[in-house]
Amino acid sequence: MGIIVFYEGNNATQNIVQTVEDVPGQDFKPVHNDTIRSAKLYGVRPGCKIKMYDSADGSTADDFCIIMVKRANPEYVVQSFERTYEDEYVTVVHIPNNGLDGQISRIRIN
Repeated sequence: MGIIVFYEGNNATQNIVQTVEDVPGQDFKPVHNDTIRSAKLYGVRPGCKIKMYDSADGSTADDFCIIMVKRANPEYVVQSFERTYEDEYVTVVHIPNNGLDGQISRIRIN
């Protein structure tokens, strides 16, 4: 089972905001609204989708980001949710509006 750690600062810095397992079917508001700016993935399973929304109800009318894990990695840092990129471990898609880092209000994990 993989672990996802959400951080207050970019590049997985500053305080840990929340830690969750990569169990599918999760849909929650972070314990601290509008503070998460990055994440560290520890052995998160391939096929896991982590979706982060600016909107508290998960609407795609505002900023959102989808992280799709392609390959497990013992420790992988998603430095920001405001960048679209792909490498051998993840595909990150950011749909911008007015800024997502530090504005996350809903998280879904499948």
